[in-house]
Amino acid sequence: MTTQLMLVLPSLLRAGAENQVVDLANRIDPARFGVRLFTFEPQLDQVSRIDASRVQHLHAMREKRLDLGPARRLAQAIDEYEIDVVHCTLQIALLMGWLAIRLSRRKPRLVVAIHTTINRNAKAEWLDRLLYQWLMRQCARIVFVCDAQRAHWEAKYPFIAKRAITVHNGIDVGRFDPLAARAAGLELRQQLGLPEDALVVAHIAAFRPEKAHQLVLDAIEKVVASMPNLVVLFAGDGNLRAAITAQAAQRGLSTHLRFLGNLPDVRPVLGAADFSLLPSVAVETFSLAMLESLALEVPMIASDLGGVREAVLDGETGLVVPPRDLAALVQAMLALGADASLRKRMGQRGRALVLERYSVDTMVRKTEAAIEASLA
Repeated sequence: MTTQLMLVLPSLLRAGAENQVVDLANRIDPARFGVRLFTFEPQLDQVSRIDASRVQHLHAMREKRLDLGPARRLAQAIDEYEIDVVHCTLQIALLMGWLAIRLSRRKPRLVVAIHTTINRNAKAEWLDRLLYQWLMRQCARIVFVCDAQRAHWEAKYPFIAKRAITVHNGIDVGRFDPLAARAAGLELRQQLGLPEDALVVAHIAAFRPEKAHQLVLDAIEKVVASMPNLVVLFAGDGNLRAAITAQAAQRGLSTHLRFLGNLPDVRPVLGAADFSLLPSVAVETFSLAMLESLALEVPMIASDLGGVREAVLDGETGLVVPPRDLAALVQAMLALGADASLRKRMGQRGRALVLERYSVDTMVRKTEAAIEASLA
């Protein structure tokens, strides 16, 4: 018997949680699941990625914060399509799914996938305490994207342990061929006018405070004294980009930086890189950028946040440093920059790890199991 599944997601922004849900919707076994995807925010950047032959996309845009219209539309869809499981990604989607179930005649099981660990601000923390933890108590399963995140939430709310499961984020490894990426990376190096002996580092992140572009500038200033051939590629955009660009110029670092903006495909950037950086100071849970770097045999230096240590195995697939620790970041950059053979070994081990544990197919199969377990 086919399980009727409703995936609930706020929007289709090009971001980690949204990527995972679209991949899940497109790849879940159609012989076992009938799939609908419901969204309620205006951003539909990834709508073209949805496989319409397998997934029915329903959209009811929320006009204001307390608009119950989308919840009523979702409730109608739950009854119309005889939905068995409502799977919500992110806390606001959980609220929408819970409201819809309350409004529907049919009472499907509720599952939530959480993608945050430490909240961005006090408001989000209070929302968890006053609202979302109580909604999570109504869930048959609570899905976390790495073991460290799961442990963090279980320590805060012990009731979670009985219904928690870890389903690591996964990527389509077939899209990340190291040889093809290196060829594209060589072309990018030439387009950027980089010398052949340039030591290229990739930093792929939006220009937001938690992504630590300021810290990277500080590290570059110290590293170039020993490695004058260093060039860091910043891929991404955001409110802080202009300030970081201006500061780099003021400090005489512009020749060591390239600002590439938002890119539809970051594989050439990683293909051009000798290693990559994820020096975040907050928020990170289980980064897709991290998995993509490792899949392309590009070792990574990452801050010890969230589930970083579950993929960046310190000394094996990259180096792990304490958040905000400039001296440790500089030391790690010097160590990787000076040893090409170490980078090669780490890169090969990183790809093997992603193939073994963190493919999108593994993510889908584990999610299918969690959905089926919610019906038991």
